[in-house]
Amino acid sequence: MPGNGTQSNGSAPADRVLKNVQELQSWYAAEFERRFTAVSEILHNQLQSQIKAGAGGSARPSPTAPITDAASREKLLEEIKRTEEVLNKCAAELERMVADDAVNLGLLLQMRNQQLEVKAYLRGLRYSVDGASSAPHAKPASST
Repeated sequence: MPGNGTQSNGSAPADRVLKNVQELQSWYAAEFERRFTAVSEILHNQLQSQIKAGAGGSARPSPTAPITDAASREKLLEEIKRTEEVLNKCAAELERMVADDAVNLGLLLQMRNQQLEVKAYLRGLRYSVDGASSAPHAKPASST
């Protein structure tokens, strides 16, 4: 029965990793909800200001136009900073998980997927602030 001893020893780290992943998922869900609410408020305020400025005119704002409202722009810049911090934490956690041979491959894939989602969210935020004219320049010049 040596297999039973190995399995019970192996399940304790697996339970710990599972618990950590569940905690991360809960944290990311709460963080996403908070950020979604903040961005929704920003967009609502921006739409309200555009409606007031247009006063029923038929001219529609360009969807690629950068945000010009100073308060909305400032909120988006703060959100970009927070998202960059989350992205850095996610990258550090992913590196730690890759270095640990005991981490399940499925967990690594989930973390990588989360990292890609945060990157896409960050690109969208930057696009909202800078507009289409500077979107191709979102990547740092050092990565060739």
